[in-house]
Amino acid sequence: MARTPLLQLSDISLTFGGDPVFDGMSLTVQPGDRLALVGRNGSGKSTLMKVMAGLVEPDSGARVVSPGNSVGYMAQEPEM
Repeated sequence: MARTPLLQLSDISLTFGGDPVFDGMSLTVQPGDRLALVGRNGSGKSTLMKVMAGLVEPDSGARVVSPGNSVGYMAQEPEM
């Protein structure tokens, strides 16, 4: 039996200031998956997390979170 993904990003594209951050990116997170985002400063890690959490709307593509689930995001430097 196929598992329902917790989160699915399909063909996501996003630009900031005319520069592409993502171009046709897809990602599926299944139950039990573990993720690690590794990259240089400014490579889009935080932006990807914001797209996953629904805080940033992509220019195109789809974001689907399975019913009953949510994606949280805590900023690197939270305001307290």
